[in-house]
Amino acid sequence: MTRRPVLSPARATAPIARRSRVTLLGAALTCGLTCASARPAAAQGDGSTFLRVRSTNASIATVLRQASEQSATFRRLVETINASDGTVYVEEGKCGQGVRACLVTVTMAGANRNLWVKVDTGAADVDLMGSIGHELQHAIEVLSDRTVTSGVAMYFFYLKKGSRSQTGAFETRAAVQAGEAVRTEVRKDRPRAQAR
Repeated sequence: MTRRPVLSPARATAPIARRSRVTLLGAALTCGLTCASARPAAAQGDGSTFLRVRSTNASIATVLRQASEQSATFRRLVETINASDGTVYVEEGKCGQGVRACLVTVTMAGANRNLWVKVDTGAADVDLMGSIGHELQHAIEVLSDRTVTSGVAMYFFYLKKGSRSQTGAFETRAAVQAGEAVRTEVRKDRPRAQAR
């Protein structure tokens, strides 16, 4: 039986660390090349409208554009976010707790904040637009406090500023009102939009 020499921890992990650095470098280069050329679907077309509200999902991007065309409240929400230090990414996903949309977390990207919204795209367009409007209002609430830079900080922010819904999710009156206003405006605009 041959004995292997005992290596110091630094020498034993050196090959692993080297492979990890090479893998990480490769991943960074790949992401840099693909991410730099990929534009979020909501930013395609009229770039001035959706500077900071984005989606990589083409169907969600279409809903964002339609909601902005059909609802003054939705446009105001988008404009408020465009004037902030945050970018809101609206992507498909399940939230749980019986809700169709949710503000999931906040992350930092340099001096800017990224907020992540999940939406269940199975809802009818009007309901989906209202749900997204509701979550954009939550995003504005978070963006109004520059100390909210993480999911944990967002949790404590809503412990103070929000109330708990029956499902246990945090809620604010402003978000409920924003969602309902978007739904009402879109329903009123639907007959005009179909006549165009």
